[in-house]
Parts: sequence; C-alpha cells; structure tokens
Amino acid sequence: MNIGIDIRALSSSRLSGVGRYVYNSIKYILELDRKNNYYLISTGLKDVPPEWLNFKYDNIHHIHWHFSNKIINLLTVFGLGPDLTKKIPVKLDLFWLANINFFKFPKDVPVILTIHDLSFLHSRQFYSLKRRLWHKLVNVRKLARKANLIIAVSENTKRDIMRFFTVDDDKITVIYPGVSTKNITLEEANNLLAPYKLKDKYFLYVGTLEPRKNINAIIKAFAHYHSDYPDTELVIVGAKGWIYQGILRSIAKRSYIHYLNYVDGPSKNALYSQAQALIWPSFYEGYGFPPLEASYYNIPVITSYKTSLPEIMKDKALYVDPYNVSDIYKLLVNLTEHKDLYDFSVNNNHNFVLPRHEKQAQRIIRQFYKFKNDQ
Repeated sequence: MNIGIDIRALSSSRLSGVGRYVYNSIKYILELDRKNNYYLISTGLKDVPPEWLNFKYDNIHHIHWHFSNKIINLLTVFGLGPDLTKKIPVKLDLFWLANINFFKFPKDVPVILTIHDLSFLHSRQFYSLKRRLWHKLVNVRKLARKANLIIAVSENTKRDIMRFFTVDDDKITVIYPGVSTKNITLEEANNLLAPYKLKDKYFLYVGTLEPRKNINAIIKAFAHYHSDYPDTELVIVGAKGWIYQGILRSIAKRSYIHYLNYVDGPSKNALYSQAQALIWPSFYEGYGFPPLEASYYNIPVITSYKTSLPEIMKDKALYVDPYNVSDIYKLLVNLTEHKDLYDFSVNNNHNFVLPRHEKQAQRIIRQFYKFKNDQ
C-alpha cells in the first residue's frame, strides 16, 4: 500500500504532545512495517527540522511543499485549498491526517483522522479569540463527518466526538498513544539539573502554559504551602501557549517558583526523577502524557478527576477537584506530613504498565489494512 501521512505537526523543533504523537507513531510504525510505502507530506515556508526526519528506511519518503501555510489555510476555508494527496508523486491507497488541521478531502483516497481532544468545544473559555477562530475555520465537524475512520486517543475523546458530532460508534477506534521513558541514574540526574540551581525539594509541573492546564491554581495552592514549608520550591516546565502572560507575572512575583521554559529529553527525565511529585490539575485532557511519564519515575502524581485523566491513570494517581485550590494545597501537605501516603503513592507506581509505542503502532497498522481490503 502507498500511505500518505500529514506531518505538519512536526514543523517546530519544540514538539507539543501532538507533535510527539506524530513522530513516535511514524517511528514505531516503520520499525514494524517494511512492506508498505509511507509518504510524509509537510507544507510551509520553512523546512521540517531534520531531527524529525531521521528515519533510515527505504520505504519512507518525504515531500515538502514550500508554500505559505496561512495562504493554504485561507484557500481551504473558501473551498479552494490544494489537495495535499496530489503533491505526492504516487497514487495513494490511504491518507492519515494525524491531527486536526486545514484539509481538503481527496475524492478518491480514504482518510483516517486522529482526534486528540475536543477541549476547544468542551471548554471554550480557556482559549484565546485567535485560537477559537482557528478551530472554527478548521471545521472539525466536517473533518469528522468526511473521514472514513477516526482514531481517538481515549474513551473520553471518543465520547466527546459522539456527543459533539453525532458520529457512529463503529467509525471510531480508541488507540492509546505510547509513552516515551528512559532510565536515569541519580548521578546523571544531578549533573543535568546542576545548571538550574534548584533546591533539593521541589514539586513539578510539566506542560504548555495555557489556561486549560490550571497553572494559576497550582501557583495559588503552592503559595499557601510554601508559607508552611519554605524549603521546598515549585518548578514549572513548558513552552508558552496562549493567554500565558498572567501566569508569567504570577511566577515573577515569587522567587520560590522557577520557570524553566521548554525542556525535553534527558533533562526533563531528570526533573521528573528528582521531584517530590507532579502537580497536574488540568481542567480538560484528551489524554495526558506528563502524568504517565511521571509515574514511570515513581513519584506521586496529583491530578484532576476530570475528563480522561482517571481513565488513563486509574488508581495510580491522587485526585483533586481542579476548581478547588484548597484540595491541591491539602494534598501537598498530606504528602509532606504523612510518609505512609507518600510511600504508598510511590510503591503504587511500581506495577503500572504504561501504554507502549509498539502496541500503538501495531493497532494503527491494523487500521491501515482495513482499507487494503477495499481496494
């Protein structure tokens, strides 16, 4: 089969959760499937960073169309957009739109669409006017209706798709994304963390700076906690998203909060491994990589009982009401004061089996082959 894959999510050197999903999916699909040919399509005035194209296989091909994404998007809104499948020099049997984006559906190629979350419909108040307009113009309802098959990253996302778009159950397949982790020694972690000059004790947040992540509640809860436990700091890690200026102002007022911006790879692993706990009381998540990553390093995970998080974390997290700052504060205190709770949270992670990239890739490939039978 000739399979096209949209990799516009790989346009930045700093990958979001969606970008990591696309990159890791392709990486593990290629490790398992040497038979089908894969054609990666990207667009934009800038090339895709080479680190996201380091696939050393004969059955992988990359096509980049050097054309403004803004113009492509605008043309697509008015029905004049290009058919990206026609930019690929072979006849495709299938196209995978691995994230919602501006897209003109081809007439003769089936399309699989991955939807990661519908927070922009479920929780519109957390988005800037610009972001709300972008999602409106993308027309996700149309994407969901015209796609031949939809991959949802959680049962929660599947329920939201059916709720907002009236899509039949049998059109949606839930496939949990794999989680990337790597062992790290105490010596390696200390060497990597030395430049940050952090105290020995710190709580951690990892994720984009945006209102939906509920970072203001973390800051408020920790400000109360820090007045009782001044030897412990808060570390916030993540790229700037939208409506983040107030968050940065709150951080700047507090010397015990360290904002490290975007951190990935071994340094992020080191931060996880030495943290007292991860604080992640998000209002809405389609999946949630950081809580899963943190659990691998056997640190307690404080997270929200809302949306997909209980589904993903099961009994391996300590749950709070994201709208209740006092809930977060009390749990920080309890973890500090009650060693039995802390030890239970750590030991509870030992037998947690994280979603594996290999299993995810196998299931995606099986979806591809559903369309081979239609040829």
